[in-house]
Amino acid sequence: MPEQKRHIDDCESETADVGLGVASLKSDNPSSEIVLLLSPSGMSGSNYLRNLIVEAGFCDLPANRLLKEEDWFIHWTDHLENYVDGLGDSWAKLGSDALAEDIEATKAEILLRFGEALARIATKGNHKRTILKTPSTKNLQNIRTMFPEAKVIFLIRDGRDACASRLAARFDDDMEESFRFWATRVRHMMRFAGHVSPGSQKDQLLWVRFEDAVNDPDSQMERLAEFLGLEFDASTNFCATELPVYGSSEFGQNADGTFTKKTVNRPAGFNPIGRWRAWPNSTRKLFHEIAGVELVQLGYEPNHAWCSQPDEP
Repeated sequence: MPEQKRHIDDCESETADVGLGVASLKSDNPSSEIVLLLSPSGMSGSNYLRNLIVEAGFCDLPANRLLKEEDWFIHWTDHLENYVDGLGDSWAKLGSDALAEDIEATKAEILLRFGEALARIATKGNHKRTILKTPSTKNLQNIRTMFPEAKVIFLIRDGRDACASRLAARFDDDMEESFRFWATRVRHMMRFAGHVSPGSQKDQLLWVRFEDAVNDPDSQMERLAEFLGLEFDASTNFCATELPVYGSSEFGQNADGTFTKKTVNRPAGFNPIGRWRAWPNSTRKLFHEIAGVELVQLGYEPNHAWCSQPDEP
């Protein structure tokens, strides 16, 4: 599925300092059976990590073929927020101020029940947790109200490589906009994580770096297994290096200049890490000006000296 059209000024919603769940309403909530794999944008490595998780036997893909590639459940929840806000405004006109608490509680329950319905659609027919992935961080604040018991995985990739791949695949046409978009979406993730209570973050939110999953998949599978309450035995037949490559910008170019996600056998020497090193200094400096702070905050560079290093031969 092509990535959804997006705008650079995606809303950076504030998130209350609470846990992911709505404790008073989440009994027997079907969201406990889903894993939300979220990344800042396409070309972040979510296909690779999703396939690792499924091949390791941790999760099933949705049986509904519309959801197998990407679900976009959280991305569009602002429409549901507008709906319940409209209901609340209509009810407020009919009642007194004393009903305000009831209105807010009912709005929250409606959103929760919407989330339950979506979770049931996603998990129908599956016996393991169902993994859903979306390359977007829009409306993260609605995870806690709609999917209070979901496990959430934040996948991050070096923004320089992510943008290099997006530009190569022509997901983005403008370099500056691509860099700015990545930085904006990363701030969404860091803001959300900063507002999640420590207890909920430990149990329900896990950060995974794409580079770690590529360079040491066994250790990342152990982390994921612990997060999901499962066991992982690296001595089994599971072998990450034998998985095919899907959706890489390196293999999807068509003769007419368009891009199509393709599945290919992993070529010898295939390495999706460090592609940005071919950038000239002018491109490095532009990325640094726009997203250098986020790059350091995520630990991809210890400081800002990288942008003034000489070009790679």
